Order: sequence, then structure tokens, then C-alpha cells
Amino acid sequence: MHEISIAESIVQIAEAKAREQYARSIQVIGLRLGTFTTIVPDALQFAFEIARQGTLARDARLDIEIVPMVVRCVVCEASTQPVRGVCLICEHCGFPLEIVSGEELQIDYIEVDSEKEESPCSQCQNESQSRPMY
Repeated sequence: MHEISIAESIVQIAEAKAREQYARSIQVIGLRLGTFTTIVPDALQFAFEIARQGTLARDARLDIEIVPMVVRCVVCEASTQPVRGVCLICEHCGFPLEIVSGEELQIDYIEVDSEKEESPCSQCQNESQSRPMY
């Protein structure tokens, strides 16, 4: 199960970004996951629950956006989503296909909880806010 090492890497990257922003905690990590990867989303969610323990992401939610596989012919430029199996030969002209999407594994956004900047209102100084980092 390689999902645990992937989940640990996701948490490490998110933590590093959160620390750059002096965040108190990570609330949400948005992830784009392509269908052409060998990563099982449910296994990744389970691994994330373990990897986040004892980190700034200890209470975080992992939102996974599944990115479908799309291929395009390098000659006739016909694009399609494979229905079953993966054949990287164009059914229209017989030339090779390139993968346009479906290989993604990227952190899309991170929402953190951080203390507000200094405010003129004394009541507001200790409040926190949740904001996306990128």
C-alpha cells in the first residue's frame, strides 16, 4: 500500500506551506487525483487519517477531486475519454495518443486557521480566520 507514503508527503507539503503562513492548523487539503494513477482514493483517505495525526493537519479534511483520463491523437487531434481499458492508439487514424489529463496528483489548495493580522478593534485581535492559502 503506497498510499501511506503519498499521504505522508501530502501532509508534509501542506504543513510546510502552513508554517510559512504562521498557521495554527490546517483545515482542508484539496487534492486533484487522476484516474490514470495507481492510487486508490479510499485507501488514500484512510492513509491520510493516519498520516495527519500529531501534525498541523490533525483535524484536517482531505477533499479529493477525481480527474478523468482524457487522451488526444498527436496527428488528427481527436480527444476522447477511454471507456474500457487503455489503448493509446487513435481509433480514427491509427497514430499514437497522448494523455492530456488523468495523471494528476497535486495539491490544489490548502485552507488554514491562522490568527488575524493586527486589527484596530481590540475584540478582533484574538479571533481566528479560516482562509485558503493557494
